[in-house]
Amino acid sequence: MLPDDTNRGLQRTNSLQGASASLIRFFFFAVFLAFASTVPAQIDPGSSKQITSPPPDWQEHWVGPYAGQDQPGKNAPPGFTVLNPFTTMSVAIAGHLQPWALARTNATSFELEDPGMLCKPTGLFIVGPGAEGAGGFQLLAAPGKIVLVGGLLPPAGVRRIYLDHPHSKNPPLTWNGESVGHWEGDTLVVDTIGFNDKSWLSPDRGRHSEELHTIERIRLVANETYLEDIWMVDDPKALTAPYNLRRYFKKLPLSARPNDFNCDDTPAIRAAWMRRYERAKKQAEEDRAAAWTASADSKK
Repeated sequence: MLPDDTNRGLQRTNSLQGASASLIRFFFFAVFLAFASTVPAQIDPGSSKQITSPPPDWQEHWVGPYAGQDQPGKNAPPGFTVLNPFTTMSVAIAGHLQPWALARTNATSFELEDPGMLCKPTGLFIVGPGAEGAGGFQLLAAPGKIVLVGGLLPPAGVRRIYLDHPHSKNPPLTWNGESVGHWEGDTLVVDTIGFNDKSWLSPDRGRHSEELHTIERIRLVANETYLEDIWMVDDPKALTAPYNLRRYFKKLPLSARPNDFNCDDTPAIRAAWMRRYERAKKQAEEDRAAAWTASADSKK
């Protein structure tokens, strides 16, 4: 459950629905445009007039392994600052959730519905490729696309950013969505839609709809030793206003290799998880039954 002060903040934010919420959403987009001055005015990356050719030899500079820096004991490069870090992201996002999204968040069971515990992809915000909660990622390049391979498989998954075509008319709904990108100078602008609603926005289960939409501005900084990723996250159905994230990933030597990881990699671990799952499932059923009985008694 969220702290009382967070819920009070949420109630105040939710009062801005309707026309006011639209103005807030417009304001956040305006702030993002001012903060990252080369973002195109239109969300569709194909509509930008600032699209350029890829930077010279960009693959040589970009390809390689990266480690997330938004963790205890790890920091952004000197002169740069993480925005809405992983450890406090849940509180920051809570104030942006519409009532139904907050209710769904609070009703989500860690034990029963945590995608990572079920060896399913977790989306882009928890341990997906480019997420700060993961074991980093490997950035690969191929004709017309960039591929990010998460450091923890299968929950991290693989993300593909297409550089040679626009969004599909009706993209299939997936954990990581459909990402298309273009270059604006030395910055890669990535537009992602086509999410399912099964992933979480934050470690505390922040829920979203299939209207989730992200725009990222990615560039090398600090003498090309870090990758900076600035996010604009929006969901007209689940959020009262967009919000921003800023993440940094340290470039590692090409010889670096991720640690192997397997979900439930031994029969004993799998059996222990199943016992916990069954206990949680039984408890959830008992809680629902008790709540129904209490509701029925109150109406007598």
